[in-house]
Formats: sequence, C-alpha cells, structure tokens
Amino acid sequence: MVELSPLAPVFLLLATSEVVLGSYVLLKGRSSPVNRSFFLLTILAGAGSVLDLLVSSVGTGEQAIWAFRLLVFLLIVEMGVAYRLSTLIPHPVPKLLFGKNRWAYEISVLTVALATAFSVGRMVDDKYGWVPVNHLPFQLLLLLLLVYLTLLLVTVVRRWGALRGVQKRQAILFNGALAIPAAGMIVIMGLAVFDAEVPRIYGFGELISVAVVAYGILRYQLLVPPRVVEPTVLHRPVPSLVKGRAYLFEFASSDRMFESMVQEMSGGMSAFIITRTHPDQLRARYQLMHTPILWLAQTPGPDRVDPSNLQLLTHMTLEFLRNGPSLIAMEGLEYLMLNNDLNKVLRFLAQLRDEVIVEGSILVITVDPRTLTERQRAILERELEVVKE
Repeated sequence: MVELSPLAPVFLLLATSEVVLGSYVLLKGRSSPVNRSFFLLTILAGAGSVLDLLVSSVGTGEQAIWAFRLLVFLLIVEMGVAYRLSTLIPHPVPKLLFGKNRWAYEISVLTVALATAFSVGRMVDDKYGWVPVNHLPFQLLLLLLLVYLTLLLVTVVRRWGALRGVQKRQAILFNGALAIPAAGMIVIMGLAVFDAEVPRIYGFGELISVAVVAYGILRYQLLVPPRVVEPTVLHRPVPSLVKGRAYLFEFASSDRMFESMVQEMSGGMSAFIITRTHPDQLRARYQLMHTPILWLAQTPGPDRVDPSNLQLLTHMTLEFLRNGPSLIAMEGLEYLMLNNDLNKVLRFLAQLRDEVIVEGSILVITVDPRTLTERQRAILERELEVVKE
C-alpha cells in the first residue's frame, strides 16, 4: 500500500518544474548536444523527485528497498550525464575518464550505478520516509559525489588557460550550478550517516541547478556563432553570388572562395567560416577581426570542432543561418569526408543547402577536385552549383 507523504505536492512540483525547464530548453535547440544533454539531465532529475516521493510514501520495507535502489541508480546516472554536460561547456573537451569513448563511459556509469544500487539492503522508516539500516549505500554515494565534484573541478582547471573573457564566466557559472545538487546531497546523506532525521528532498538542489543551467544556455546561446558585420578588404573583383544558392568552388587553392566571401561581406552580409586552415592565418590574410571562424581540428579548444562531430557542426551552422540571411563558407570538405561516412557528410550538406534556400542565404564550399573520386565529385556537382576555371 502506498500512502502519499504530506510533502507530495513539493516533490511533484519539483519534478514538473525540472521537466518543463528541460523541455523548453530542448525546443530552443533540438540539434544542440548541450540542449539534448540538459534535457536528459532534467528528465532524470524529475524522475528522481518522483522516486523521492515514492521512498517517503511506500508502506512496506520490501517496496522501500526497490524504490531506494531505483533512486540511487538514477542519482548516479544523473551525475554521469551532468559530468558529460560539463565537458561540453563552454566548448567540448574529452572526458577525463575514457576520453572520447562514449560507450565505455556510459557502460562504466551504468555498472557503478547498478552495483551501488544493489548495496541497498534492509530499510527502516522514520517520520520522513524510509532509509537503509546499513550506512554502506550512503557511504558509497558520498564517495561518488566527491569524485563527481572533483571531476567538475578538474574539467574547469584543464580548460581554464584556453578560455577567454566570457568563456571563463560561463565555465564558472555552469560547473558551479552542476555542483549544487551534489553539495546538497552530501549534506543530507552526511546527516543520515549520523542518524539525524531530516527531510530528504534532494530535488531542491536539482531544481536550483537546472534553473541556473537553463538560464545560462539561453542567455549565452551556447554553440551558436555570433553574427557580426565588419569591413573587409577586396583583393580583386570577383563575380557576385546569388542569395539562396549553394556553390562548389573547384580550385586547387581556396583563395577564390574566400575572395568571393569577402566581396559578399563587404555588402554587409554576416559570415560563418568552417576551415581546416588555422583561423589566425585567415584573419591576417583577409583582415577578419570578429567574424566567427570554426577550426576543424581533433585537438580540443575554443572555436574548434572535431571533424567527426557532424552533429555539432550541423547545430552551429543551422542556428547561425536561422538568425538571418548570412553566408556559410567551408574549407576542408575533404577532411570531413576522411573522418566521416560519406553519406553522413552528404546529408549534412543537403541540410545546409536546404536551409540556405529557405533563409535566402549563401553557402560556399571549396574543394580541390584532385582529392575527390569520380563518384564523390559527381554527387557534389549534382547538389551544388559548380564554380571553376
């Protein structure tokens, strides 16, 4: 038999608020890995609040054991998702544990969560619900919470030297917010270890955390390149490009594409550049002081993206286009095809082309035709308007 705790409205309000915040942020950027990870985090937090209610409301010890096991399992998985989220903000870096091996990381988190959950044995009830008789589950959770907080701190320290201005504030804001639930749980569980009877409402810290993270995601528009208009220097006259078109520049050098881009920018159009060339070289050559440039590089850092991360590339380019007519310039298509399945790259380009047509923007891609197979070249020329000598 389940008799709802007098605190049931509080638990349900927490769960609803967490899920609503997560859903709203997801709607603002469904293709963003940050928004998607945050949504998963809020779902887990909401489910945790419901399980908090269940643990305080069930009528038998056997029911309490399974409810508390589920709660412990969810709390650890939630920590795993929160740590992954911390590695994405303000720019993606490999996880300290398992690096880029996502499957190994997720399997290890689930294994630790299951093992800790099954450490829960006999339960006893007090005026705030059920708690384990044995303190081992709380001790294991305390240890894992301390490990989690250490990982958050190490993540900030690892990337601190590469961060600039607002990025440092973002790192402090997000990692501080993600640490709030763990700090609250440590206090509550620490009191439980010493047999102190206190309301075990873990969701308060979670709600504060997700509210701050949601504010930060929406405030800073993470992983969305800024739109700027800046004066440019024309190296030589080139034919004008037409809005709503996608062009493939087939030249051994990328200069012709960048010259066309600069000419469009001189007319007041904002540009976003994806390149294999180091951004400093492009900025010096074309006097681009503020135009966002994303470097295709496997070494993590600000304004860089792993060439295999097509999901992030898709999100950043589409969100930039949706903010108004603009120009997307891409140099390094060969590198993308080398690091991804060709069909995935073609789907990425098709999405860009379609969005360019809808938004009245321009897409320019440069490629050395000598690096393409006949099949690759034929497919690209069918999808894009060819510019060549």
